[in-house]
Amino acid sequence: MLKKKVAITLIILFLSFACIIYWKCFSLQGVSHGTFIRSMTSPDGTYIINTYRHSGGKLKKNAVRAEIENKLTHKKKTIYWKYPDKDPLIKWKNGQLVQIGHEFLNVVKGETYDYRFDQNKRK
Repeated sequence: MLKKKVAITLIILFLSFACIIYWKCFSLQGVSHGTFIRSMTSPDGTYIINTYRHSGGKLKKNAVRAEIENKLTHKKKTIYWKYPDKDPLIKWKNGQLVQIGHEFLNVVKGETYDYRFDQNKRK
């Protein structure tokens, strides 16, 4: 009985640790918030995109995070994370498609950009 409790405890600890690693290293939601740069509202007024600069310190370059907020539900989600970046251009093409830097994202489909997983990184 004691071995079973120890095994269950170890499994729970391992799964908890794996979830934390995933959230911090592979999920956009684990990216730190940073310093506010600007907001841009979609043409139809449904969404607002807020951009934030994340300082890399003296030896590293800055990164940028963009967060989308649905004005009706007030839900927020990180949709863009790029390093190095300073202040990307944000341009709404219509109520669904937004350009952040060189990336085009369909916010209705839930598209995101994370430079860590970009096969065609721009340098």
